Amino acid sequence: MNIINKPSPNFLVGRKRFKPEAIVIHIMQGTLYGTDSWFQSSLSKVSAHYGIGKKGEIHQYVNEKDSAYHAGRVNAPTWSLIKLAENGLFINPDYYTVGIEHEGDINTDWTDEMYITSSNLIRAISLRWNIPLDRDHIIGHHEIYSLKTCPGNIVDINKLIAMAENPNMVNEPVTA
Repeated sequence: MNIINKPSPNFLVGRKRFKPEAIVIHIMQGTLYGTDSWFQSSLSKVSAHYGIGKKGEIHQYVNEKDSAYHAGRVNAPTWSLIKLAENGLFINPDYYTVGIEHEGDINTDWTDEMYITSSNLIRAISLRWNIPLDRDHIIGHHEIYSLKTCPGNIVDINKLIAMAENPNMVNEPVTA
């Protein structure tokens, strides 16, 4: 699997005292190349660790050891593993999640290449960080920030997990 590095300036070095414990699935609301440009602009103040295009391309914006700015806003979360601080506020999920963006919008059918590439990447990340392949650890962005429908109405996260669980789907190791 070929990963093209497209560094974003929008991240926090390190992860405070945390390590990745979950993977957040996002939709770009646009094209892979438009997202490259947006994430590479310091004006956007947003990023993700990876972006996946309709043809299965993978772009890496932020190293997994660092905190990408992809899921830091929290509103009425339904995610069972969201962390609370001692003061009752939520700990920024950017510190303990890996974000994967996908080309398209909330009503876009995903290509087979997107499902295969995304599931292979999810599997590789989960193996690197010992993240279980289940719905508590592979989540949609809307499960953290309820005001969004991200990753959309069509993506099948259960299918992504089932594909990631199948070792025959990983054709090549994915390195970060």
